[in-house]
Amino acid sequence: MDPQNQTGETGETGAAATANDSQEITAPIILDADTGTDDALAIGLLMAYAPERLVSVIATYGNVLQSVAQQNTRDVLNLLGGSDIPVLDGCRCPSWAEGFAADKACAHFHGDNGIADLNIADYARMETTAGGTASVLYNGAVYDFSSNNIDFTAAGTVSAGMFGANQQDAKKTAQRDAWRDEPQSLLSAQPDVRAHMAAPIISIGGYLPRQQADASSAPQRGRNTLGTLADEYGKVEMGIVPGDTAGVKAIIDGVHQWGKNLTVISTGPLTDIAAAITIAPDIAPQLRLVMMGGALTQQGNCFDMVSETNILQDPESADLVLRSQADVTMIGLDVTHRCLLPSELTEPWSQIDGGVGRFFADLASFMIKANEDADSAFAVGAPLHDPLAVAAALDPTLVQTFDVALRVDVATGDRQGVRGRTIGDMARLNDPTASCTHVAIAVDSMRFLNMFTGGISALSQRLAK
Repeated sequence: MDPQNQTGETGETGAAATANDSQEITAPIILDADTGTDDALAIGLLMAYAPERLVSVIATYGNVLQSVAQQNTRDVLNLLGGSDIPVLDGCRCPSWAEGFAADKACAHFHGDNGIADLNIADYARMETTAGGTASVLYNGAVYDFSSNNIDFTAAGTVSAGMFGANQQDAKKTAQRDAWRDEPQSLLSAQPDVRAHMAAPIISIGGYLPRQQADASSAPQRGRNTLGTLADEYGKVEMGIVPGDTAGVKAIIDGVHQWGKNLTVISTGPLTDIAAAITIAPDIAPQLRLVMMGGALTQQGNCFDMVSETNILQDPESADLVLRSQADVTMIGLDVTHRCLLPSELTEPWSQIDGGVGRFFADLASFMIKANEDADSAFAVGAPLHDPLAVAAALDPTLVQTFDVALRVDVATGDRQGVRGRTIGDMARLNDPTASCTHVAIAVDSMRFLNMFTGGISALSQRLAK
């Protein structure tokens, strides 16, 4: 597979030329991403090989707040010549919560801003789009806290608002250094625990804040809860009705229009996908999904070492998707941990003129160091989680899959499993009519790495002209 020649005589990219004329696309792609470091690399891979197929990107919560993912996605696409590709708002929090804050571990692996604390404007002149991110539908939170004097920003977030800039920077540094101790302040988001918590229930990267769950005082609302969490995690973003998001609507409309000719690639939590299926159940048999998430044959990457991060963010949604009639390919840790990116493969990017190669090199450098610091297993390189999902969607022969009826445990305990675990569903294993997930269990890692590094290099060189 060769990287596409994106640039025509007018200087517009292929993606820009077709994003608003999606009727003519024969194999369209919708990407649903919580744009952090590896999501940005995944977008780069799509722009290298299939810019004309990328009809839109949905920004959801996960590595960062949804509003931050939206801005990161817009900035990365602009940098890569995709300013005409729509960026749509997805869900702001898991299906089981009313709000979301990114956990401290995310800052370690993705930086405080989700893209390695880089300023994309430093790498190239940014393209501007009419209206900026005005298409985001920020039309009301689940709970109305206006009477509690909470500082809601234009992005629908709750800000700490208590510290000066220097104090905030110092606090962020301390948070990132202390991410390994985070399990002490968090609890599994067990349904039985949530049932006894006062509203609003806030997800901290898929977990519950121990302080709120253990509180024995009167129900906490407004500033008492959200202000405390904002002080600790920076910002808390409140959810809106999933059906009000342009991203969920785009999935429904896309499947209705293209059927299985459309590929939805999910590199974050599956909340948007589950919401689309819930609102329009008829799309499930026609939905083709390639998802990054889960682990079947090895340990997870969450604190419990069983569940995988994207699944743990919203196990209820993941379980709904895997039990549906959708055609799902799972690109989990079983294969992404075999695709490690070493620094010697990324250093040449920094020598490419124009700034784009340098952006990718700096992004990868951050990822490589963060993963090495976290686990000696990654001393040889950083796992390319999200880029592999994109690559497998573009070239399914990169992976070998095993078909099994999967479920996701939503609770931890005797005869319940471990919350967030992806495992075979005993109730459906012997049902010949049950839908099966195509679980990737082997990967041609060298061919993938060649495809990935070659595509990023070619894209950076083209954009340097």
